[in-house]
Amino acid sequence: MGAEASSQLFSTWLAGWSACRGYQPRVDGSTMSVLLTDHDNKTGHFLYEPSTEVFLQVAEDTKADPTRVLTVVTSRLQELISAVDPLGMRITDRRQSLMSADMQDQDVEDPRLPDDGYSFERHSDAGCRRVSVAYEGQHVAHGSAAVVGDYAVFDRIVTADEFRRRGLATFVMRALISGVLEDDVSTGLLITSAEGRALYEFLGWKHLTDVFVIRG
Repeated sequence: MGAEASSQLFSTWLAGWSACRGYQPRVDGSTMSVLLTDHDNKTGHFLYEPSTEVFLQVAEDTKADPTRVLTVVTSRLQELISAVDPLGMRITDRRQSLMSADMQDQDVEDPRLPDDGYSFERHSDAGCRRVSVAYEGQHVAHGSAAVVGDYAVFDRIVTADEFRRRGLATFVMRALISGVLEDDVSTGLLITSAEGRALYEFLGWKHLTDVFVIRG
């Protein structure tokens, strides 16, 4: 059975994402928030399917505070972007996606590296599994995943520019998946850019709803 977007599902994603980044999520008025300790202690605020009224109020608070970043998860992306346009705020990453995958359909075997000269390592810390790939000793790709109940939340699947289109992102995902399946998870979750969405759809992931980010 496929996952469906919901406030609870988004809270699960936020818990796993925070675990891998060392953040502590909290309820902060009308939003969920985290202190972005690795980004000059800015504060990330999150809204899931807000009413236009609530969204505009939080957007105004964000505009007044340069340390705030607002992420909105919604099926009404264009409507909310149009509503906030008069505030003159900077909209970034307007085509991100919250995606899910049935983990029982994923390959449980360790993947193979694309060529000689590559090596990879796995390690875990603070409840987060991590995979890193090197080429002749140079770090070239990495990713992480945290288990939250029956869910695995994937984050920061990154490949160095000069090593893209070599299958490394796919390798990292499959290496992470084979690890989290040891915990008997049923569903995978992630948020990705428009560019990344094509890769995950190729791997069998489904788009659930849109995500965009605004700053003051």
